[in-house]
Amino acid sequence: MGIYIRRGKVMKIFKFNLLLIIVMLIINGCINNSQKVLTQNENNKINVKMIAVLPVVNKTSDSKTAQLLRSKLLEEIYYKGYSKIPLEEIDKKLESLSINLNNEKTSEIAPESLRDLVGADAGLYCTLTENNNFKIFYETVKITAFCALRNTVNGETVWNAKSESERRSFNFTAKGMKKKLGEDFDAIIDEIINEIIKTLPDGPNLLT
Repeated sequence: MGIYIRRGKVMKIFKFNLLLIIVMLIINGCINNSQKVLTQNENNKINVKMIAVLPVVNKTSDSKTAQLLRSKLLEEIYYKGYSKIPLEEIDKKLESLSINLNNEKTSEIAPESLRDLVGADAGLYCTLTENNNFKIFYETVKITAFCALRNTVNGETVWNAKSESERRSFNFTAKGMKKKLGEDFDAIIDEIINEIIKTLPDGPNLLT
């Protein structure tokens, strides 16, 4: 009789633990935001003072997302201690190279040319991608940004980082899901930039 009682207690404990694990997995699966930096350069110093933030290579469904990433990166590198070059000045100079700022040819701009064009010590090259996964009543969108800082003397990459952020939108209509995800894009970009900038070494203006 005692054996059956002990077995009953063991089964109850097992069922409780199993239920607890299932609940935790469900909660984890329902989290609508996850972000992480996938790669980063661990150098403490880079020999760069003035950075030219180039147009973002945009592979997402929203052109405003790439523009937002670029403008916010400009401000963040300034607060990080680097001299910034106005985006309008960069774009005007790039026009002299017949570069179409709305396509992927930004990556073809040689870092060495930026020294002569705008006096930059390095060019910041970024690519933004989007991955969507549709399910019944919800959609998951993952935005990934990869940024590389390339020296304008020899073209070498002196720092790089890759970060991603994910959102899940629950709605009964595709239109509703798209609207909700669109409202989240600003927050997604902020999260990505915050994580990327953390890995960028402090600039000379901040160190002094």
